[in-house]
This record gives sequence, structure tokens and C-alpha cells, in this order.
Amino acid sequence: MKEFISILISFVFMGIADSIDLAFNNAISIDTIIVCGSLLTIDLILKSISDIGLYTYRIDRKNESAYLIVNAITNLIIGILVFLFRDIIANMFDLTISQKEILKNILSLYIVYLLIGRMANVIFEMVRLKDNLKLYRKSLILYYTLLILLDAIAYITTKNIIILYIATMISWGVSIIYMLYNLKLEFKLPNKEVIEKIAKYGVPSTTERVLARIGVLVYGILVSKLGTDKYSVHAICYSVCVSCEIITNAYQATLMIKYPINGTEKEKYDSILNMKRKFFSVVILLDFVLCFIYLIIMHGSLPLKECFPYIFFYAISVFGLYPYETYKTVCLAQRRPKILLVGSLIGSIIRVLICVAFYQTDFAIYAFGLANGIDFYCRSLIFRLGIKKQIKDLNNKTQNCKEED
Repeated sequence: MKEFISILISFVFMGIADSIDLAFNNAISIDTIIVCGSLLTIDLILKSISDIGLYTYRIDRKNESAYLIVNAITNLIIGILVFLFRDIIANMFDLTISQKEILKNILSLYIVYLLIGRMANVIFEMVRLKDNLKLYRKSLILYYTLLILLDAIAYITTKNIIILYIATMISWGVSIIYMLYNLKLEFKLPNKEVIEKIAKYGVPSTTERVLARIGVLVYGILVSKLGTDKYSVHAICYSVCVSCEIITNAYQATLMIKYPINGTEKEKYDSILNMKRKFFSVVILLDFVLCFIYLIIMHGSLPLKECFPYIFFYAISVFGLYPYETYKTVCLAQRRPKILLVGSLIGSIIRVLICVAFYQTDFAIYAFGLANGIDFYCRSLIFRLGIKKQIKDLNNKTQNCKEED
């Protein structure tokens, strides 16, 4: 519980600071709410591809600088592609002309935004996975203090969404320099071993994330067709929902640290299930409390009352996220990314089917809120079945070896 509380405090601080950052964007106009909501779905899918080095590092836990270089190269390629195809990307959503222009202008900065942002996120996670929580907390304080200060200056003086994104990039850049100076990583280029591990672990994990985020992208495209009023409500509620994932992310980060090194796979699995039962009530309660705190902070130009009662249907996604993060941790620790791939594919398909079935009805927003939680819960079921099958196969193999002896 000690590790969870320490990580949770850091993650809650991050979540509140991120919500304040987004609040500056949302306060400009309804147009910026919609643009930021569209950008979120684009950013989630691109992040899935750009973090291929990080996904591998989570399993390998060495060769930090090599994986940073892999991420940087991947981000640069993606950023160039986004810049070249920004018109096509903006036209995927059913937006007004002015909204599309704002989105295209932001995508023009995406080469730098993606490269610096993903680099910062990867280094933050490397620091945490190395259990250097002191440096982690100091780096977070530095980043978010600078971010909110620059956001406030940009909002007061310009109320320009582009300037606000530039403020974010400056804050990322400063935090990168600070963390790299303190980490003193040994510089190492990606070698054959690193490439092989990326092929073995990073590619399946990236594919799993991309499939999951394609569902989210389709999700965003469908809701954009509901009109400005409903889309703005969804953009706020879904942003709140994503921000609240910091609670389950803190729980998952604790599981990664506390995952047993010794024992059989069955004993390790039982240990994780015990932690799942231990943290359940705390995670659920905190998620709902933060949901309403974030909503108050982030609603921006949209009247707060417009988000009720829809926010409740988005908030209950935590009941799907909690088992999802639990069983995902086991799959990662057991180096079984293919189980994650199958689960995410099925969950994403179910999400899209729900949205397609209801997006032209009066229940569309409610269905979109529920679809998120159902998606994650379905994934968790597939993960659990895959883990149990693996444990059963290992037990049978061990039994057969004993009989042969």
C-alpha cells in the first residue's frame, strides 16, 4: 500500500495539473473544446505507435538510451506523416470549417509536439520504473509548475490555442533536460539485441495498442456526427474519463513494482489477485471523486449542467478499467503480448459495434459512455482466460515431466 500511495499522490498531482492545462484550452471557446476532443483521439492512436520503444523497455528494463533513440526515430517519422496528411486527418471528423482550420494548425506543429512530448513521457516512466521516485516527483513538480505558469501567461495575453500548445512543449523540453542530467544514462545505439526484443515484445504490444485506439478513433469520428452540442458534451466527458485513468494507472504501476519475482506462475497470479481485492474499494472511490473534480475544472466554455447526467455513464468505465489493468499487468510480466493483442481486438470491435448501433438514437451519448467501460471489461475477460490457459498448460507440462522422471 505504501508504494501505491506514493505513486498515487504523484499521479493525482499529474491528473489535476493536466486538467488545469486542458481547462485553459477549453475556456477559449466551444470550438477549442471540440478541436481538443478530436485531437485527443488522434493523439491516442499515434501514441500507440510512437511508444514502441517504451513498450519493449517495460519488459526488458535495460538499454534505456537505445529505446529512447528508437522512440525518437519513430516519433519523427510519424510527425512528418501527420504534417503531410494533416488535411486528410482533419477531414475525418465532421467539424465546421473554422474548427478544421484550428485542428490543421495544431497538426502542423505535431512533429515537434510528438517528438518532445513522447520523449518526456518515456523518460518519466523510465525514472519511475527504476524506482527513483524522488527524482520522479521533483521532475513532475518542475514540469507542471512551469506548464501552468506558461499556460496562464499565454491564456491571459493571447487566448490562442497554438501558443498554449507551444507552452506545453517548452515545459516538456525543460523537464527532459533536467531528468537526463540527473539520470546520467550511458549512451548506447540500438543493436541487434534491442531490435530483436522490439520485434518480440514491442511490435505485438504496439499492434495491441493501435487496434485498441483505432476503436477509439472510430468512436470519435462517429460522435462528431452528432452535432456541435452533443460532440462538445462527449469531448468533455471523455476527457474527464481519460484523465481519471491516472487512478487505475497508479494501481497498475504499483502492480508492476510489486509483481513477485519468485514462485510459480500460479503463485504470482494469486498474489496479483490478492492485490486486486485489496485496492478495489480505494480505486473505485477515488475515481468517482476525481471524476467530478476534473469535470468542475475542465468544463470550460460548456455549462457544467450540460454534462449531467452523461458523466455518470462515462465514469463507470472504471469498473472495466480496474480488471483490465490487473490482468494486463500479469500478461506484461509473463511476457505474453499476444494475449493483449487478442483481447484488445475483441474489445475494440465490441466498442465500435455498440457505437454504430446507437449513434443515431436518442441514447447515443449514454451508449458512448457505456461503450468505453464495456470495451475494457471485455478485454479483461480475454486476458484472464489467456492467463488461466497458460497456467494450466504450464502445470500440465510440469506434471508430465515429473511422470517421465
